Amino acid sequence: MAMNSLSKSRRRSRSIGLLVISLSIAFAAACSSSNTATPTPELPTAQQALDNAHTAMAEVPQFEFELTHPEGTTSLDGGLDLRRADGAVITPERLTVAAEADLGRIFVKISAVVIEGETWMTNPLTGNWASIAPEDSPFSFLDPVRLVTNVLAQTEQPTYPDSGGFSNGNIVLNGLVPSEALQPLVGTVTPGQKLDVTLSLDPDTFLLTSARLTGALQPGDGADYVRLIRFSGFEADLAIDPPI
Repeated sequence: MAMNSLSKSRRRSRSIGLLVISLSIAFAAACSSSNTATPTPELPTAQQALDNAHTAMAEVPQFEFELTHPEGTTSLDGGLDLRRADGAVITPERLTVAAEADLGRIFVKISAVVIEGETWMTNPLTGNWASIAPEDSPFSFLDPVRLVTNVLAQTEQPTYPDSGGFSNGNIVLNGLVPSEALQPLVGTVTPGQKLDVTLSLDPDTFLLTSARLTGALQPGDGADYVRLIRFSGFEADLAIDPPI
């Protein structure tokens, strides 16, 4: 009877010992796993990333865009001070844009559609659509495709930020862009200016996801003016049709 009790006691001790060893091994493995850093993807040089983005965006047939002003506004013909604009482009014949602007002290909304050189625009006061001559549109200068090409081709001194080349899952690089390259965005520019630009790129495709432009771009701008353009919809099934 005593021998049976001793045998059972030894088996329990061995079982407890094995359990302790198993738990220790599992704990050590968990600690080792938690302390293993996720490897950072290898970055090309900043210039190579910029060149890759230029190539990638040249192959995109369409995209959507959004322009906002974290600081300042953009001056348009007709006394309009643009606050924001968003739209889409199907390269190179079709463009649509919707904008919010100030006309003096009046807040207005304007939409425009351009299809193969024909332009329609809403009346800023009534909202009614009408066919107009392209030169009468406050957006006659707007060319998102050429803007992207200019920015990616003419950005100077590209570098990665001191904090590293990744932010929020995107590749981020800084540089300088001449004001003349931004005429397809705002129309009238102050020549000879250099603006700070921060570009965000998709790390897998190198498609441009945003461009942040800081500096005096137009006459009357402050040095702290900021224009932020976001790009998306590269794979969307976009359709731009006549509004009337």
